[in-house]
Amino acid sequence: MASNLGSIPVQIVRPVPATFKQAFFVAVTAGLGYGFDSYAVNIYGLVLPDIKKTLHITDAQAGYIGSVFLLGYTIGTIGFGFAADRWGRKTTLGASILLYGVTTALAGLTKNIAAFAGLRFLTGVGGAGELAVGAPYTAEVWPAKTRAIGVGGVIFSLFSLGYVLAAGVALVLVPHFGWQSAFVVAVIPAVVLFFVRRGITESHRYTDVRARVASGLARNRLWQLSGVRRRLIVGWLIYTANAVGYWGMTLFLTTYIVKKFHASPIEAIRYALVFFLLQVVFAYLGTALADWLGRRPSAILATLIEITSTVLAATSDSLPKYQVFGAIAIATLGWLWGVGDTYIAELFPTVLRGTGFGIAVGGGRIVSIAAPTVVGWAITRYGLQTPYLALGGLWALTLVGYLLGPETKGRELEDLTDEALTEEVLPVKSKT
Repeated sequence: MASNLGSIPVQIVRPVPATFKQAFFVAVTAGLGYGFDSYAVNIYGLVLPDIKKTLHITDAQAGYIGSVFLLGYTIGTIGFGFAADRWGRKTTLGASILLYGVTTALAGLTKNIAAFAGLRFLTGVGGAGELAVGAPYTAEVWPAKTRAIGVGGVIFSLFSLGYVLAAGVALVLVPHFGWQSAFVVAVIPAVVLFFVRRGITESHRYTDVRARVASGLARNRLWQLSGVRRRLIVGWLIYTANAVGYWGMTLFLTTYIVKKFHASPIEAIRYALVFFLLQVVFAYLGTALADWLGRRPSAILATLIEITSTVLAATSDSLPKYQVFGAIAIATLGWLWGVGDTYIAELFPTVLRGTGFGIAVGGGRIVSIAAPTVVGWAITRYGLQTPYLALGGLWALTLVGYLLGPETKGRELEDLTDEALTEEVLPVKSKT
């Protein structure tokens, strides 16, 4: 029967004809791309002390470059979301990985600050497509009962492992071949995965709903759909905290450890590597709880842990204490992102899931553009502790976002959204 959830009328329709093998292949290939995106994203922060020496830049200038990257990330999130709905999930994923793989490699070959910043901008545009397309794509093919594990667990855990890979490359290659080598090698996995992805199938939900749009049974104008604006606000609140918190904490992570605790850059990378390995565990823990208890309870618990651990990490006066609380704070980011990626992908109709996801997440990322610049400036002006403490307060936005949004645990995507696309279509009971 039809019902009403979050002001969007819903409909129960036939199950999607996708096997678990197909769903798992989509999730893994999407996750690998997101993981290599993580590599391209985080290698900058990991080797930042070396980049600063080579390019002769200050903390503030390093923050500007980080903000330029996030500007590209925001534009790419929204742009690739639109593209996924226009040209399909499979095609846009291929374009995403080629763009950020090539531009990352080229950034390692330049010695000009402006060119380096420009290439980081393009890396952001391309890399943003991995989440903007991969999360909705996986949500459309993964079984509803364990969707959070598929979207948030599989995909975001591979994002975390991308950081681990970047840290490993920074430890192995950079001491012998310089920071540039860590950028140049990024093109190899990008090209390989581009060809691997040619074997995945397009989302069955996407192809079905595009046919309905063509026949006039479905609408494809986001702002005409009932309740969508409220859900966009929910997404903006959640991802303002997620994005600003993530980049504010991780971009200067190794720099923070080096400056506050007088560790060497190599030691700082080793500590960061351990933090992100723990993040993999937390991504699965958090998404498993989201499938068991619900998206909202899991995310709210993670938010409380994040606030507490961030404050305790910022006020730690010794490296051993920071290793404990800093590790929990970084790891819980994986929990928050894993649940958040799943939740936002569930809020929008299939015909505009990429667009809705892109605008919701991209809207939150708009604020994050300033995060590296502000944090870099604040470190210079107020020292290391103040900006770290300020990040802890951001997570109040996450609490508000989840309290405003509907619970989506275990529901078929059509149950949540798709009747908003149709005109007086009778509901059909699903048998799954």
